[in-house]
Amino acid sequence: MVYLGGLLTGLALILYPSVGPILTDTGSEGFGFSSGQFGNLFIPQTVFAIISALSSPFLAKVFGIKKILLFGANALLVSMLLLYFSHFLILQKTEAWMLLLVGTTFLGTGFGMVITGLNPIAFALFPTNKVASVAALHFFLGLGTAGAPLLLGLVQKGGSWFNLPLVVAGALLLFVVLVMFLSFEKNKALLSPKGLKVPLGLWVFVAIVTLYGVCEGTFGSFGSVFLKSQGLNVAQASLGLALFWAGLAFGRILFSLVSLKLNLNWFYMVSLIVVGILLYLIPSIKGAGLNIATMALSGFFMSSIFPRSVSWATETFKDNAVMASGLMVASLQFGTGISTNFLGIVSKTQSFALLFKIIAGVAIIAFVLIIFASKKFPQDNTT
Repeated sequence: MVYLGGLLTGLALILYPSVGPILTDTGSEGFGFSSGQFGNLFIPQTVFAIISALSSPFLAKVFGIKKILLFGANALLVSMLLLYFSHFLILQKTEAWMLLLVGTTFLGTGFGMVITGLNPIAFALFPTNKVASVAALHFFLGLGTAGAPLLLGLVQKGGSWFNLPLVVAGALLLFVVLVMFLSFEKNKALLSPKGLKVPLGLWVFVAIVTLYGVCEGTFGSFGSVFLKSQGLNVAQASLGLALFWAGLAFGRILFSLVSLKLNLNWFYMVSLIVVGILLYLIPSIKGAGLNIATMALSGFFMSSIFPRSVSWATETFKDNAVMASGLMVASLQFGTGISTNFLGIVSKTQSFALLFKIIAGVAIIAFVLIIFASKKFPQDNTT
């Protein structure tokens, strides 16, 4: 249930940005939205993902994890149905945009609740291999985000891209049925009496994940649009975005498996330096092949940062597991929301080349915070 939930959440989450080239295409088969309109679509997703992630620990305390997962999964299902129905309004730009805004509202709500619930459950699955357990969840989440653009590229050739969210909605319905038939025992490690207090040190991890989210959002939300500005066609841009998420997913499963035997703290700590360098260099890279390869490499080096931060924070503040999970998910969404809206607004007057170099500085700041956290909260390879 945990890993299937991660897979379906990843598929749902990335479908909206994956159709970015279609939403911004001014041709007969596109919606014709501007870059600013496209960026603004994700404002409600960000806001409601943060609200739902922060409220989930309180709701779980009252109603239990199972109801949180059910509500979140149903919200994701609704968001997929609204994305499907939007293609009927392709000639009514205003109505389509409003419908998609409602869709991203449900998307953010569902993502925040489902992942906030799944993180601490995954952490508790294998107590002796906590890194592998949480990283595996985010591998499946990444597998979904990598698979969505690839699947979209296949169905788009037949002009039926809108059928993919309908298929994902059907899979989410099956997930809802599965969760309904499962029994969830109360786990004191997940819902302890101290579980709703926010320790001061947890804000360090909030800052790290927020800055990481800015970097991930730069690639994830505007990757395909950026690649189009580099001269790539829609199919190549979709492939580049897919390989970014594939690199993220592959890196997470590799990180999960290798961490069973080796201490990979060093990889986690240096990854953001490499990401910063890639962000700075990618606007200068010429050719479709190199641009696509750099997207994949960026995803690979970003792969360990979020799951490792989640497991590290959860282990450090184990009496606040659900709260830590909620804050990490909210921070990720806040960070991706900052970059999505920042790039959407500023791209009207500034080039993507300059903006990507600014985000490179954000990655370096996050690296400095990780060094600080490692001194204050020493890591164990099993966290």
